[in-house]
Amino acid sequence: MHHIDAFCHYFPRGIFDLLLGSIGGSSELGARMKGLKTIHDLDARLKMMDEFSDYSQILSLGLPGIEAMTSPDRSPDFARIANDGLAELVERHPDRFAGYVGGLPMNAPDEAVREAERILINGSANGLQLHTTVNGLCLDDPRFLPIFEVAAKSGKPILLHPSRTASFPDFPAEQRSLYEIWTILGWPHETSVTMARLIFSGIMTRFPSLKVMAHHLGAMIPFFDARIEVAWADLGTRSSSENYGHVLSSLGKPLIDCFKQFHADTALCGGRAGTMCGLEFYGADHVLFATDAPFGPDGGAAFIRSTIKVIESLDIPQSDKAKICHGNARSFFVL
Repeated sequence: MHHIDAFCHYFPRGIFDLLLGSIGGSSELGARMKGLKTIHDLDARLKMMDEFSDYSQILSLGLPGIEAMTSPDRSPDFARIANDGLAELVERHPDRFAGYVGGLPMNAPDEAVREAERILINGSANGLQLHTTVNGLCLDDPRFLPIFEVAAKSGKPILLHPSRTASFPDFPAEQRSLYEIWTILGWPHETSVTMARLIFSGIMTRFPSLKVMAHHLGAMIPFFDARIEVAWADLGTRSSSENYGHVLSSLGKPLIDCFKQFHADTALCGGRAGTMCGLEFYGADHVLFATDAPFGPDGGAAFIRSTIKVIESLDIPQSDKAKICHGNARSFFVL
């Protein structure tokens, strides 16, 4: 079975050096990134991938997003260097890297639109990676709407990646998130919230052909499908200060179908129960194989192994496994 890893991360040398210069190589994040060789050292990455035959990756940058790396006057240059580096890797190693999704200088929205046009319309990018929060702003902020327009025009997808940090507290009276709750539980929550905002704000309705993939198999949405369908049917009854009466009727289809419009990936650290839940919700046509490499043990190899094993174990037709492992990626990323 051929596997195309639809959501995994890498920093080309140029942007990695800029990142370390921006955050400080000796900072907690800088030290972590330097220690994870498979996210920035090409030889280490290729060696890690050697274990897996008939396997290739769609590359995207790791965290932090470009908008969190530097100031708005510098972020456009960071984005160009990052995207050109990713494009070069795909061109040099097409058997290893099937494509890439670009990053944008989202703290400079006009420049972000220009960069999206450069890499999606006029370049070789296979999509965009957008983070669920842009320095505190939601993606449904009007200043980001032209980016969705470019993506829809290109026919190429948007990949949603959570970006909450420890500075987002678990409770209002606290200053920081404790016990790394911000990532383990906070990221699925933030992804789910962003999906809902893209629906309720009308963005998904405005661009019906837009392809959006929610990381970690759609986060909380598959597990709470009945809660979404039943409890949100009364949207507006709990809000005395807001008029939401028109929202559901403006969507053009049932709310649960709006959530099923998203695609999702299998990056669940090799979790079988979550994979079954997500697959039942989205269906085999909307689920793509992904591992979140190079994060996890063995420089990312452990999550690749475990995710392949989970999909092999599923009691579904072999044709559906082929869709998940590589077929959906080819059409989703226009490979």
